[in-house]
Amino acid sequence: MPEGFKSSVMGADLVIVNGRLVTVDEKGTVAEAVAVKDGKIVAVGTTKQVKELANGGTKVIDLEGRLMLPGFIDTHEHCIRRGLQLDWVNCKSPPMRSLGDVTEALREKAETKQEGEWVVGSWFDESQWEDERFPNRHDLDKASTMHPIYLGRAGGHNSVANSLALELAGITKDTLQPPGGNIERDENGEPTGRLDEIAAMDMVRGLIPKPSGFKEIELLVENWPTLEEQYLSWGLTTIHEAHIKAPEAHAYQILNEEGKLRIRMGLMLDGMTPYNGYATSDLSRQGLRPPFRWSDRLFVVGVKVGTDGAMGSLTAALHEDYSNDPGNKGIIRCTKEELTDEIVRCHVAGIRTCTHAIGDRAIDMTLDALEEAINSKPWPDHRHRIEHAGYVLPRQLERMAKLKINVSASIGFCYPIGDSHIAALGKDRLCGYYPMKSFRDHGVVAAGNSDGFGESYALTGIYGCVTRKSRSGNYLCKDEAVPVMDAIKVYTWNAAYLEGSEDLKGSIEPGKHADFVVLDRDITTVDPKEIIETEVLMTIVGGDVVYERSP
Repeated sequence: MPEGFKSSVMGADLVIVNGRLVTVDEKGTVAEAVAVKDGKIVAVGTTKQVKELANGGTKVIDLEGRLMLPGFIDTHEHCIRRGLQLDWVNCKSPPMRSLGDVTEALREKAETKQEGEWVVGSWFDESQWEDERFPNRHDLDKASTMHPIYLGRAGGHNSVANSLALELAGITKDTLQPPGGNIERDENGEPTGRLDEIAAMDMVRGLIPKPSGFKEIELLVENWPTLEEQYLSWGLTTIHEAHIKAPEAHAYQILNEEGKLRIRMGLMLDGMTPYNGYATSDLSRQGLRPPFRWSDRLFVVGVKVGTDGAMGSLTAALHEDYSNDPGNKGIIRCTKEELTDEIVRCHVAGIRTCTHAIGDRAIDMTLDALEEAINSKPWPDHRHRIEHAGYVLPRQLERMAKLKINVSASIGFCYPIGDSHIAALGKDRLCGYYPMKSFRDHGVVAAGNSDGFGESYALTGIYGCVTRKSRSGNYLCKDEAVPVMDAIKVYTWNAAYLEGSEDLKGSIEPGKHADFVVLDRDITTVDPKEIIETEVLMTIVGGDVVYERSP
């Protein structure tokens, strides 16, 4: 019997047979079957070989020729706080098709509340509307003038408030611009209601009542199963949760202690710049360094730091103007000194940083800070990473490779909101847009993420990697497309590498977690246009079937 098929693994808990298992190992092995014991893979091979490890108590899953891959990993999402948004108006498109749809939904919500109570909406994206116009205070006043209204844009970098909300926040034509943020004004200097970036958004958002103390934690825990079920149905077996504050961390620990985490969660603790978090100072002061693991379901990835805004909202920091907004080069949310100080302190303390940088100007600033940190103390396997890296210059690719910087690339944006990014960058800059082929060719390990956009996150991102097409069918530089196997690796092995767990997950090999996803078609052989239509049939985490599509 070949190596790996030893008598010590006789009596496997689970065997999966008669499939096409694309293992994503170094050899590119395609197998038929896998055996699992105590949540770990113990053997990979033919159906005949693996069946020999079963006994009367072994669960057997017959794939009937279906494709099975390592479980998908999304390396940047904002999960658990969505549980506090269940009373908010979901303004996502679809189903919202226009500004009118959104204001009507806000009006209907206002009618259910007492006068003076807040109405909050989220996830609007004007680039998906028929009118394609960013809303203003007067639009929201049509929904209600008796309720303060706050409406957040998709991505979390812009919002709009109605007149009453601005009044409560004390925002007038005389209000000074907050550092790192922007209060938009009309030709008369009056605020339009649009607020860009945290510094401006929090002037209103900070007034919205929220649960306090343990009530917030209880709600996060209570609502988690609804959110988790969605992620599992998309084949996600690990998610990196971007910037976590104390209530969320506490809620995750409760879920972990009570055995209610089916998915694996890697946390990015809140850094100081620009999130006003305490992780950097607390950890470095006390000399605490990763890895922090509560269990194989809950662990810390690193500290989240931030530099600029977002491309679709025209706040990502560019060296040249936005194509659709001349004179605008985006927003830097911190000073160079603040960013460098924080990254250096993390590096010296042995703490991985996960730095938000989308535009090329922000990436330069981030690489400067990372280079100073790396030169301050030897740490060959630091695995510092840039979150997003939305517009990258060729010289920056070379620098990333030299500094061994990894990337959590938001290639998941390509299909759902790529059209707004084409408008923002213009066609001449699109080959720098999430350049997956160039990352690969330069030896930069790039994983994929959704940051909350689209559906079936990993499959949407794989489609973006392979086709480079937006929802409307426009290309975002075909030259940066990669073969489907490279795209699968982006959401499996590469993602595991970014969290420093490639020895535990990311491929189907003996000794690793038994995390798998089964698809309704073979995305390695079908026409690439079918990838976006592919559905998950089954998700397995640690050898347990945690999701199975209903017949």
